[in-house]
Amino acid sequence: SSLLEFGSLVWLPLAIHSRLRRCFASNMPSPSGGSSPKAQDHRLVEGHWEEDEFVTYGSAGNEIRLSYELLDHCNFRASEIKEFHWSFKVSDILGDGIISTREVRRALNRLGEEPTDKEFLRIMNIVDPHAGGRHTFQQFVKIMGHFDRSMLTEDELINAFRIFDSDKSGSIDAIEMQDLMKKLGFPVTPLEAHKLISEADDDGSGEVSYAEFVNKVLNNH
Repeated sequence: SSLLEFGSLVWLPLAIHSRLRRCFASNMPSPSGGSSPKAQDHRLVEGHWEEDEFVTYGSAGNEIRLSYELLDHCNFRASEIKEFHWSFKVSDILGDGIISTREVRRALNRLGEEPTDKEFLRIMNIVDPHAGGRHTFQQFVKIMGHFDRSMLTEDELINAFRIFDSDKSGSIDAIEMQDLMKKLGFPVTPLEAHKLISEADDDGSGEVSYAEFVNKVLNNH
């Protein structure tokens, strides 16, 4: 997946939290331990169509406009639903609002979720018990509810990024940024890596400290 697929050069999609957790925080709860709280805490919300957009709200009450109907946000924030919408729409090749089970897995991968075959089958048996194999955006959001999507804390992110500071300078330059993004499944070009650095480089040093980096990530979600 490329950051540019999100429509613009953005600072580290929410998927980065899942991948960092999987790579560096294996002691945290995983989906295999059972359904996440969001998979069980559903809440119907009001929504309506305005021409070709469905207007609804995330768990914090922020408005969101979608290409598909969504009556249950499954306790996800608007920023999370936007990323789910992006990934689902990439898989909705025919534009009919339906994706196959195979595309569900591809959409999950784009969002940083890579369940084992056993985990994926368990979740699909819950969401699609009759094995219909055709899934709406609402069903996809419910599937996402079975994964731990909570963001890592600032300290946890700093500890994770420290691993990629190869020269132990206390900051990340464009080369280290490119390596970091590649390892997390978001390959960027050297130019894109420089752009990511410059967006958070307040003093114009060409590098970003751990604190600046993490602050930028957290403030954009």
